[in-house]
Amino acid sequence: MTELFPLSRRSFLATAGATALTGAIGAPALAQGANKPLKIGMVTSLSGPFTALGESMRAGMQMFLAENGGKLAGRAVELIVEDDQAKPDEGVRKFRKLLGQDNVDIVSGVISSAVALAVRDVVTEAKALTFISAGSANDLARKAASPFVFRPTKTNWMLGHTAGQWAFEKLGKSGCLTIAADYAAGRESVGDFVASYQRQGGKVGKQLWAPLGTTDFGPLLTTIAAEKPEFIFSFFAGSDAVRFLRQMREYRLHGKVKLIGSGALFDQEDVVSAVKEAALGGLNTCNQSPTAPSSAAFTRAYQAARNAMPGEMGTAGYVTGQVIKAAIERVQGDLSNKDKVKEALLAKEVETVFGPMPFDPRNNQAILDIYVNEIKEGAGGPVNQVIHTYKGVRDPGPVA
Repeated sequence: MTELFPLSRRSFLATAGATALTGAIGAPALAQGANKPLKIGMVTSLSGPFTALGESMRAGMQMFLAENGGKLAGRAVELIVEDDQAKPDEGVRKFRKLLGQDNVDIVSGVISSAVALAVRDVVTEAKALTFISAGSANDLARKAASPFVFRPTKTNWMLGHTAGQWAFEKLGKSGCLTIAADYAAGRESVGDFVASYQRQGGKVGKQLWAPLGTTDFGPLLTTIAAEKPEFIFSFFAGSDAVRFLRQMREYRLHGKVKLIGSGALFDQEDVVSAVKEAALGGLNTCNQSPTAPSSAAFTRAYQAARNAMPGEMGTAGYVTGQVIKAAIERVQGDLSNKDKVKEALLAKEVETVFGPMPFDPRNNQAILDIYVNEIKEGAGGPVNQVIHTYKGVRDPGPVA
């Protein structure tokens, strides 16, 4: 499915003036080829288990472009959005369409780690300038790193590792059970959490797995009730996270067992807003928080535009726009020399809603602050509140 933003052809030529938030980021430079539209392709999940997340990611990018008057570095922007259905094969097909049929200048997006891994060779062979907004597979910062792929987001290790540190220091040295979605991100997140937790001396009990799209967590929750863990580490995202948290409450486990997970489990916009009280007390490690200092102005603007506090995916779409803007302005709108674009992005950090974002020259992976959030009651309902920050977390990279 192609998402069209017509004022002309497939264009999303936003007409809103730049806001104060955008103005703080910097004024656009005069660009080479300023009369030629800049075509940005975005592949995200607009159906399947990550539908709400995909819609938020698209909204974040649209909001950023609207604030910039539909132009970057003096060039009008055409945004073409495709649905990968959270399926690797479909993601590959949509990336090939954008590059081969639509002739986009930049490709971006992706929520699923499995999709991110699947499209790596496609964009590398095409030498396509690529910005992965959320797909957090570790290997894209390691053996599958590509000179053409920048990731203005975290790796699964960055969240699992910090969660393991926090759990050992604050939750307990033993009595841990894990439960997660059985796909790339879930496996990596649990593996990285367990490795971090055990390295410090922690002891982990049973590890439970559920297929993507699980509707009934009853058998697994019955096992959890029988095991009586001190705390649980979990990874679920999108509608899976919503169902899991609701059923935790139905089985009267909410409030009895401390729950910590990667940020997706307690995403502010697409999970916490849906489950409300069933999220209270939960902990997560994430590169995003609506209450982080770097997010203050964006959170207010997003609430005004969407009537919702931003979660990771809405923020990720916006941040991807910020990084793309920095890249093309630093080369005066000329993307023909990919090496110069890379050098420009590596030369200095980009100021983003996630916080200051330098890129690791080994793999083009963002180095990020990781927040420990606790879901607390706020003025408008449950909200992710930052209770600790791990500063400048860097993935181990190719040596891992």
